[in-house]
Amino acid sequence: MSATTHMSESRQRFRWKAAWRAALNSLQFKASFLVILLVLGVTVAGLGLSLRMTSDVVYGQARTQARHWAESLAGSIGPVVERADNEALVRVINETIRTGSVRFVAFADGHCRILASGEQTQGVMDSVVLDEGRRLKVDNLGAPRIVRSEKDDVAYVDVTVPIFASGPISSSQHASRKVLGYVRLATDLSHTQAQIKQMATHLHRLALLMLLLVAPCSLVAMRKVVAPLNELARTARELASGVMDARAKVTVHNEIGDLARAFNDMAERLAGAQFEMLKLNAELEERVQQRTHQLEDLASREPLTGLYNRRYFSEVITREFAVAERYDTDLTVLMFDLDHFKETNDRFGHRAGDEVLVLVADCIRAELREADVAARFGGDEFIVLLPRTSGSAAGNLAERITDRFMETLAREWPEFPTTLSIGVASLRVTRATSAEALIHEADLALYAAKTGGRNRTMAATGARS
Repeated sequence: MSATTHMSESRQRFRWKAAWRAALNSLQFKASFLVILLVLGVTVAGLGLSLRMTSDVVYGQARTQARHWAESLAGSIGPVVERADNEALVRVINETIRTGSVRFVAFADGHCRILASGEQTQGVMDSVVLDEGRRLKVDNLGAPRIVRSEKDDVAYVDVTVPIFASGPISSSQHASRKVLGYVRLATDLSHTQAQIKQMATHLHRLALLMLLLVAPCSLVAMRKVVAPLNELARTARELASGVMDARAKVTVHNEIGDLARAFNDMAERLAGAQFEMLKLNAELEERVQQRTHQLEDLASREPLTGLYNRRYFSEVITREFAVAERYDTDLTVLMFDLDHFKETNDRFGHRAGDEVLVLVADCIRAELREADVAARFGGDEFIVLLPRTSGSAAGNLAERITDRFMETLAREWPEFPTTLSIGVASLRVTRATSAEALIHEADLALYAAKTGGRNRTMAATGARS
């Protein structure tokens, strides 16, 4: 009895081993295992490449933002550095440090002597100063770099840019301009690094989830792929055992291959047709969007000068006024009016008057930044919105526009009597309570310029009730 039981257990173990050996040697298991390895490898490589590319993009954006920030400070602080107004520099530093994303900022003169500086953590600037903090290191000019602080092991973007004697200008002309000093700015990367770390964690979880999903899915899929061959093998075994009426649910091997190739060709054509259809749909949608944007832009611009119209300007200043109040930033409006414009029209004709209007628009457009908005306010009046710009900086801009206009007018139409009167109104000076009130203050300043003799720039004082 014991011998019979032992033999039965041996047969069971043999059958169990044979079943596992057959399963491991089966086409279904091998194909599934290869699919899992392939998907896992592609997933890991793709997610790693995505993380690397995303990190490069994020750090690149951080460097670009830091350089633009430093250049913006250099462009707006030039007059302050030129007159050595240390109190104004300290105010700028305090405002910059209060943003929370700045590690340190320092202003130096043309000989690298530090005029004013500030840092969030004591000792962070030790690596960028010389002579016991009296001189500023000036290296890698205009090239932001990522540095890790030895003080608190925090990474930041460090960039140094020159301060020129006038406003922003293209890099090809820097060599011919006087350097008043330097700005060195460091922006914190803690938030950026936290985002990348969080992204890496999500990608690792995604890779694990894909592996857990691919394993059972590949087994099921391979079972479906191998099923016709298993059916053919079963039918062959039945025929070999003498069951002559056995019929396979699939055709013979050659016909299965032909069917698979035909199906693959059909699927390839369908996929190609679908891809072409999606491509055409995407192109059509892009063209519709481009055309919509073009129509919207045309509807918001004045046809003669190409500047924005009054309706669009009203929408923009309302939005920018809300932003300035929310973030406590300055907002300045310039209002232009052509002096003796009627005389120009009467003496030289309306076509000459139109040419003068176009010239004013071109001079205004040439001096503005991308964030600034210029519009034709009506007749011979123009208006410009300058976000995050002080009244003094706007006054300098007005003078540059006036100089450009007068030089061009004197060169092309010296007989025209036209000049420019400009009114300047900034939010911090006027304390206007609405966008309309700020425009009204600029209009009053323009009126003062007109009544004060024309061909001048007047700034609103904010003293009116």
